[in-house]
Amino acid sequence: MPFQPTYDVPPERRPYHLPSALPQPAGRRVGVLFLHGFMGSPLSSRPLAEHLAGHGVAVRCPLLSGHGHYPDKLATAGRKQWLAEAEEAFAAARAESDELFLIAHSMGNILAAHVALKFGGVRGLAMLAPVYDVPDKRLRYVKFARFFVPWYYPHKSQRESMQHLVRERVLDFDPSIDFDDPAFQATLPQISRVPLKGMHEMERTIAYGRRLWPRLDLPVHIYAGEEDSAAPPDNARCIFADLPGADKELTILPHTGHEMMRPFEPVHSQVWASILDFIGRYSAVGLPAATT
Repeated sequence: MPFQPTYDVPPERRPYHLPSALPQPAGRRVGVLFLHGFMGSPLSSRPLAEHLAGHGVAVRCPLLSGHGHYPDKLATAGRKQWLAEAEEAFAAARAESDELFLIAHSMGNILAAHVALKFGGVRGLAMLAPVYDVPDKRLRYVKFARFFVPWYYPHKSQRESMQHLVRERVLDFDPSIDFDDPAFQATLPQISRVPLKGMHEMERTIAYGRRLWPRLDLPVHIYAGEEDSAAPPDNARCIFADLPGADKELTILPHTGHEMMRPFEPVHSQVWASILDFIGRYSAVGLPAATT
C-alpha cells in the first residue's frame, strides 16, 4: 500500500492524482507518473501537473517515505522503500492509462529509470535536473561516518550553496517563516538537520542510477539548469552520454536552478510547453487538446 507517514504532512505536500480536464475516450487515455526527488515532495510538481491535466493528460505523483516534512524524517527511509513506492505508483498509473509517460525530478529520475526498465511500456521520460553523482565528493564517506555521526547540519556549512539550500528548503516548507528572526534561528539546527543514514541512502540510489543509464533505451528529454548547485549540468551531460538510444535530447537552461518546473522560476513556462510538446510528439494516441 502507499506510504503512510507517521508524521504530519501538510495537504499541499501529499500525493495527488489529477484526472484529465478533457475527455479521454477509451483507448486514448494518456497518463503521466511524476516522481519527486530527495527532500522534495508532490508540491514541487503540482502546478506543472495541473497544466498537463488541462491539456488532456492525467497525472499521478506519490509521496516517498521520509519526505513531505523537515529532513529529519529521512532517518527511517531508504532506497528499497523508494523503489517499491515508485513501482506501486507505476502500477496504479499504468492501470488508469492506455499509454504512460514518466516525468521525474532530481533523484526521482533514478526511480523512473528503474520502473521503466523493470516494467517496460513507457512512451517517454522527461528528466528534470537529474543526478549522476553527489554534488560534494565527501558525501561518499557518509557510509562510514553514519555509524559515528548521526546528523549533518547543513546550515553550519561553509559552502554558500548549502546555506542557500537550507534557506530555500525551509521557506519552501513554510513561506511565512521569518528566516532571520533570532527565535527561529534557535530552532534551525533541529529542523534542518539531515540524518547521515538518509544521505547514505541517497548516495546509494545515485550509484544505482549509474548502472541504469546505459540500459535506458527510450525517448528521453533531459532538462538541466546552468546554475543548479544540487545537480550541476555536468550530471545531465554524463547521463545523456550514457543513454544508448538515438532518441534523446538535452536542454541546458541558462540562469536556472534546481527547480526549473516551478512557477517561481521564470523559465518554467518554457519547460512546461516543452514537456507537453514531448508528450504530444511521442504519444501514439494523441492528446485531446491536439485533436479537438
